[in-house]
Amino acid sequence: MTNDNDKDLHLLKHQYELVIDTQTKILGLVAGYGSGKTFAACYKAITLMLANAGHDGIITEPNYPLLVQILLPELKKALEFFQIPYRLSVSDTIFYCNVGGIETRIICKSMESVDRIVGINAAWVVMDEFDTAKQDLAYGAYLKLLARIRVGNVKQMIIASTPEGFRAMYRIFVTEKDKGDKRLIKAKTSDNKHLDKDYIENLTAIYPTNLLSAYLDGEFINLTAGSVYAEFDRKLNSTNETIINNEALHIGIDFNVTKMAAIVHVLRNDKPNAVAELTGVFDTPAMIQLIKSKYQGQKIFIYPDASGNNRKSQNASESDIALLKQAGFIIMVNPANPAVKDRVLAMNKLISERQYLVNPDTCPELVEALERQAYDKNGEPDKASGFDHVLDATGYCIAYRYPIRSRNTQSVKVAGI
Repeated sequence: MTNDNDKDLHLLKHQYELVIDTQTKILGLVAGYGSGKTFAACYKAITLMLANAGHDGIITEPNYPLLVQILLPELKKALEFFQIPYRLSVSDTIFYCNVGGIETRIICKSMESVDRIVGINAAWVVMDEFDTAKQDLAYGAYLKLLARIRVGNVKQMIIASTPEGFRAMYRIFVTEKDKGDKRLIKAKTSDNKHLDKDYIENLTAIYPTNLLSAYLDGEFINLTAGSVYAEFDRKLNSTNETIINNEALHIGIDFNVTKMAAIVHVLRNDKPNAVAELTGVFDTPAMIQLIKSKYQGQKIFIYPDASGNNRKSQNASESDIALLKQAGFIIMVNPANPAVKDRVLAMNKLISERQYLVNPDTCPELVEALERQAYDKNGEPDKASGFDHVLDATGYCIAYRYPIRSRNTQSVKVAGI
């Protein structure tokens, strides 16, 4: 693709970034409706074909109707723009292209038929409208097609989509961001200056606010139920703070045998910063040993689940809180846990005011839980997902130090206070 063609295409910034990046192995574009994703995906496919003459490429849509109605016409336009001779086999949806006298195939398939692609060694794959497929189907197709990229000069996997909640695209580019060479380009509907003036107004009139965050701004948000921590934003609530030697640590702990969780906070201008997480710990003695080994020399305040006074972690005569007290930690606990709604309100107040900050590099599970926990059918924070462990742990600390309203009971401080 020449520089002249780049100019003639009038590519938008995010489209240009997608087309020009030939180094990243797994490259994603997540963007709102009308932002030109399929356009960019097709022109990216052409640039990859030109760079890999003689080697197959694969391009997909979630289902066959989208393949025929959206992808094939757009791909034809792209081939004709670059004046590349081609023959389309309608029966097997394969473009046979002439690239400098070398026959080069673009194999067009639905994700539903990926299993039928047998014996193909491809140089590149482009997956369009990826997240609109069911999560298991999309992620399974991604893994299978990624394994097909074995030949060529520029080997790339391209994924483009409007986000559909925390589905396969979120998993690949956020949850599994460190697995492989990846880059995610983000764009909003408003970035497309070629849209009709009333396009965004029409979408705004149709969709509720939470859906507009996804469909206009290209953000990963909870689309299936009300989010418990809807105001949390991984950028606005982000910090790069870490632990300093000899400073006090404020650790919230949730008791669950084999699934104990702790969130470590430091205070910066009295703002709680979550800087470390301890998850999947077997029991209270194991948690005590882990905290002592990791944070020797630090003054440690523990904010436990108040029910730990009645629970037995190992020895039948010792409660979880008693074990923590015996370990020499400073225990900050009320006679009973606050109501769940009060704990959630305390968290949400600090989150919305950007007073509660999280280091996303050292607390990835907490960030994911804050983004993804939804309310269940009874209007309670969902526990089936497992997000409640880290959220309860941090909630005990926040509700104690920053209660949403005055307590009716006096705070109880144990062990040396």
